[in-house]
Amino acid sequence: MTAIPVFNAEGVKTGELAVDPALFDKTVRRGLLKEALIAYLASQRQGTHKNKDRGEVAGGGRKPWRQKGTGRARQGSTRSPQWVGGGRAHAVRPRDYAYQLPRGQRELALLSSLRYRLEKNAVCAVEGLDGLTEPKTKAVAAFLGKTGLEGKRALLVSEGNLPNLHLSTRNIPKVTVSERRNLNAGVVLTHANLVFTKSAIEALVKELKG
Repeated sequence: MTAIPVFNAEGVKTGELAVDPALFDKTVRRGLLKEALIAYLASQRQGTHKNKDRGEVAGGGRKPWRQKGTGRARQGSTRSPQWVGGGRAHAVRPRDYAYQLPRGQRELALLSSLRYRLEKNAVCAVEGLDGLTEPKTKAVAAFLGKTGLEGKRALLVSEGNLPNLHLSTRNIPKVTVSERRNLNAGVVLTHANLVFTKSAIEALVKELKG
């Protein structure tokens, strides 16, 4: 069993939640996690890169010199790829890099990534932050400072949509808020620390046991 520390909104430890790592996965599937991470990072690429080919650069409308008799190599346009200022050979075009693993692999990768973070002692829970009645960046920043997460990449996982929690963290560097239902292995692996709201971690454990 692994003990997940539980903190209140002020960053004071109030208890622990015992969780069996095998509840998530029997072992950390590093090969699958690598595939899931590559797929996640690929989906983050904008793919808006583009070069101009010889038909898109300006100029080069006439043949620079006659075909024969000059002693120089034949040229048809000053916009050919071998000319300075010419078009790009094999020009890069906008493309979509995103791809998805099969659903079963995605679900297994998420559970395995949670076990990986659990083994690294990088999972904790907090009670009180999901009850914010208004945005309070100072309160969230104070909690992160008290728990040693200030300046570190942290993912706050809520059970439902919490607009006030989103607004409270959007100006804090390296901190992201996500609903539990939107979790995937990629976002878990790119955040070194996971902070679940107490309701979120209890719902997750209950769902896995069920």
